Amino acid sequence: MAQAKTFSLGDSYDAMLHDFVKNGRFETETDAVRAGLRMLADYESRLQTLRRTINDADREIESGLGKEYSSGAELLRDVMSESSDH
Repeated sequence: MAQAKTFSLGDSYDAMLHDFVKNGRFETETDAVRAGLRMLADYESRLQTLRRTINDADREIESGLGKEYSSGAELLRDVMSESSDH
């Protein structure tokens, strides 16, 4: 069973939690905090995935698999042509 936690959020966050419950967005302040933590966990998971993707791309570039563009316009044309092919 989860252990009860005690912490201080500060006046502005406390007011937000109160308003969320008062306006019916959440049934309890705990529900609102849980929703925020779920959003944070999802954000962190997406951030880790993005970092892995960037690291994979960096390794590909270092191994010579990258493509060099002379301008942003050239890159945009290539990306747009790839997206229209799918």
